[in-house]
Amino acid sequence: MDFFAHQEAAHRRTALLILYFALAVVLIVAAIYTAAAFIFVYDPNDMRGSRSIFGMLWNPQLFAVVSIATLVVIAAGSLYKIAVLRRGGEAVAEALGATLVDPSTRNPNERQLLNVVAEMSIASGTTVPAVYVLRDEAGINAFAAGYSTDDAIVAVTRGALETLSRAGLQGVIAHEFSHILK
Repeated sequence: MDFFAHQEAAHRRTALLILYFALAVVLIVAAIYTAAAFIFVYDPNDMRGSRSIFGMLWNPQLFAVVSIATLVVIAAGSLYKIAVLRRGGEAVAEALGATLVDPSTRNPNERQLLNVVAEMSIASGTTVPAVYVLRDEAGINAFAAGYSTDDAIVAVTRGALETLSRAGLQGVIAHEFSHILK
């Protein structure tokens, strides 16, 4: 599969995720309304005629209040997360528990990482991004985050630092730079 086919598949998955999010919001509103209706509206002693359970639970005013309150809470949480992430890649790295690598580090693995990142920056013509390490992660992995090359970061796991050769680390960092340059 070529790049454009992958890109199109990613767009379809993104649209599906948005649909799932909207469905989740609707289900959350319905669940909270149902709970509120049982607490505030339902009266087991009110068994007038053939009224259905739905008829006994439906209250348009309560539904409006619950819907608005739930949507406000979801929107506030989303806006808060967006505000936190506006700090760029640094916020993502810190949220994942990564620590900034000190430029004057004497750790040979970290020193090598800083050198490789600096080399890739020169090769790509970009500013040197901040470098983070996920010290509690033994697996081999890395990521780049940020809105632009100015606030981008590169993070690698401890496992990548300890396991990969210099050439392997260069390959991983080169891959992460491809994300920064998109």
